[in-house]
Amino acid sequence: METITLETESYLVEGKENKRFFPFLELEFNENVIYENDIPKYYLSFSDDLKSAHGIGNWIMADLEKKEHKLRDVIVELGKTLDLEWDIFSTNVGKQIDGSWKSEKIELILLTDKEIEKIKTHYNNV
Repeated sequence: METITLETESYLVEGKENKRFFPFLELEFNENVIYENDIPKYYLSFSDDLKSAHGIGNWIMADLEKKEHKLRDVIVELGKTLDLEWDIFSTNVGKQIDGSWKSEKIELILLTDKEIEKIKTHYNNV
């Protein structure tokens, strides 16, 4: 399992108990964080020209084309096929609680074909 560590910030949101929101404002246009159950877990990166995803086969690009380049739709659907709740957006958004901001380092798993196969194998054996 390959990982990447990203620096970001987090804060608490009113009405969301003690869940922290991680906005990842420093990402480039071709980088995405995939949230699993609202927790940042995976990192997906596309090549600079957006013609391929590093470590992901051509199938994701074909799916993106079919879905009019709506990455969120592709990721949500992929998560569902794995019986997981995935999204590229967190639902922990809202009014920031004053004084709750803090700097964070988050370790994310690089989403690759190999990682997806590992997830499939794990959940098929559970």
